[in-house]
Amino acid sequence: MEPKVYPALTFSDFWIKKFTALFYRFDKTGDGVLTIEDFTISAELMIKLVGFKGEKAAAMRHNMMELWQLFSPDRSDKKITLEEFLEVHKEVARNSFHDHNIQNKNALFWFDCIDADGDGVISQTEHEVFFEFFGIDKKLSPAVFKKIDLNQDGKISREEFAAALVDFSFSEDPNSPYNDFYGPVDVK
Repeated sequence: MEPKVYPALTFSDFWIKKFTALFYRFDKTGDGVLTIEDFTISAELMIKLVGFKGEKAAAMRHNMMELWQLFSPDRSDKKITLEEFLEVHKEVARNSFHDHNIQNKNALFWFDCIDADGDGVISQTEHEVFFEFFGIDKKLSPAVFKKIDLNQDGKISREEFAAALVDFSFSEDPNSPYNDFYGPVDVK
């Protein structure tokens, strides 16, 4: 699958709206800031939902702490505000805009989290777990799953998943089919 070329990001109101929704989905404690506790809760929730044990559970905890380090590289007690979260994502977008390896690293991280059985594809059931992880009604999953499953074979491949997540990250088009990659944009 050839990487799509996107126009330079302007960080439009719509882009801000998408990433604001994502911020609130990571705020597992509901206190309006992100802390290491939110990422610890996230790791344990994904472990429980997917059924990871042993090395896979340890890897999930490690990966969530790496994700936390993206926001708080200097200390673990920091509270990340929505504004700081948006600035980090803007900086990541600026630095990775033309580097498809960086873009795909994030996609593959989430893909590996969701691919519970390790068969190299995401099933409808596994996608429902992804939505459940982010606090999204599982009934909304089939419509999004169908948009991501470009060849309509009933499975989401790594390439399909990465293309959808990259589009979510770099498209400012309000009509993109991938705007609801992390669930509905309208939250809070």
